[in-house]
Amino acid sequence: MYDGQEFLRDDRWCLSRRALLTGVGAVGAVGLLSACGATGTPAGGAVATAGTVLARTADVPVGGGTVANGVLVVQPEAGTFKAYDATCPHQGVRVGAPRDGVITCPAHGSTFAVADGTRLGGPAPKGLTEVPVRIDGTDIIRA
Repeated sequence: MYDGQEFLRDDRWCLSRRALLTGVGAVGAVGLLSACGATGTPAGGAVATAGTVLARTADVPVGGGTVANGVLVVQPEAGTFKAYDATCPHQGVRVGAPRDGVITCPAHGSTFAVADGTRLGGPAPKGLTEVPVRIDGTDIIRA
């Protein structure tokens, strides 16, 4: 008959302190390593394909922008719309909408000009990649 105590005294089922700590350490290391390099929002996924509606003109403020389907759509000056791949060229983290004419990567602080996507500072090796767009009525569409 099994009383529970016999199971605890059976050496076949007991872990040594070293084995237990090694297992716990391995699980912690996996979690830590999976978090490394993900200091922000990873871009992931594909950028919108041609013909995809990215935003409506009214939803993109002058001097600002919005991220949709992996594309950052901006309006550097009234009536002018541009778009860039929202993936930072440094480590592939998604950039945010611009503030005060500057696009910033949340991971390591690379900055880019809203007017043309050029690199202003930070560890990114180059500027953002421009994405062709066209305006159809009030829709901003990937060209």
